[in-house]
Amino acid sequence: MNIPFRRITPTPTEFKVDLEGVTFSGEVTYTERNLALLQAVLKGEISLTCDICAEDFATMLHEKIEILISNGVYEGFNERYDVVEINDILDFDALVHSEIELIRNDYHSCENCKKQERN
Repeated sequence: MNIPFRRITPTPTEFKVDLEGVTFSGEVTYTERNLALLQAVLKGEISLTCDICAEDFATMLHEKIEILISNGVYEGFNERYDVVEINDILDFDALVHSEIELIRNDYHSCENCKKQERN
């Protein structure tokens, strides 16, 4: 799902994308000079690989996501939000894919390995 940046208004625009068994839904709102605020929830089940035993396991996601969307290069600094730079088109499929990959690239351990660590 794509939306041209110029179509994002101060009135929130709702979106919902289903990708890889995950639902990414929320709203995007124009805030100021080439910036929009995206507030969303990422829900669903994804497969991860345990960093200890290398076994695959499934986990449920319920992540709140708030990011600034910049139409073009962002030349400021924002302590509160991560900033995603786009080029005129907001591609929700690419955003959800990126968020899933960020989660997958974090450190994960399966339940068996977590139990062994506690003992």
